[in-house]
Amino acid sequence: MGLGKMNKYYVMLKHPALRRYLPKTRWMTASRTLRMLKAYPSVFIKPNHGSGGGGIIRAKRLSRGYEVRSGSSQKIVGRSRSALKAIHSYRSSRHQYLVQKGLRLAKYHGVIFDIRIYMQKPKHTWMIAGMVARVAAPHKFVTNYHKGGHAAPLHRVLFSLFHHDQAKAKACLRKIEKLSMIIAKTLNKRYPLRELGVDLAIDEDGHIWIIEANSRPGHMLFYQLSDHSMIRTIMKNKQRIRK
Repeated sequence: MGLGKMNKYYVMLKHPALRRYLPKTRWMTASRTLRMLKAYPSVFIKPNHGSGGGGIIRAKRLSRGYEVRSGSSQKIVGRSRSALKAIHSYRSSRHQYLVQKGLRLAKYHGVIFDIRIYMQKPKHTWMIAGMVARVAAPHKFVTNYHKGGHAAPLHRVLFSLFHHDQAKAKACLRKIEKLSMIIAKTLNKRYPLRELGVDLAIDEDGHIWIIEANSRPGHMLFYQLSDHSMIRTIMKNKQRIRK
């Protein structure tokens, strides 16, 4: 089993350079969930141990009431207490859950996207082996490959996001690279890591957020890119790490 999401969140939260990029995340309790439902337009409820977007629940405030979704199933309820009951109906008793502030994500061709940075340490230093935008399938609220998300070249998505302003797109990319390196080094001080999948998002205001860092990242998304140089680098590094 990989490292829990909350353990990694708390390690990153202690780093002054990362703190402002972390959306508020707490262990899920009924009272905390109710408070966050009232404080934010949406919240995400995630299993502490989980990957591929599985088991994620979103509760979103409507003009009257709430929409609670898990996968393709949804419930519309009138009150926050009813939303809490709907959330509990989607939960698995096998998992511990966390509750995270929802973000208004930027869109690419009308659908939300986030960013996967594939970090590897084949020898003694961390490197960015791959960077890709994960574009959600239509009407999905998660971008994961296993939930229908598809890959798009990150530079192309950023160029579109910043209205073809090359300087802004490059500045954003540099910030993403710097953040990813700090995250990898920070978590590696605490845990024996050689690979890390850093998931970042950009909201509608252009602010970058750290969604999570995966200690067992998937790499299948990189095969979808027409340029296979990143997946070749990732697979070559995997061989070095195994040795």
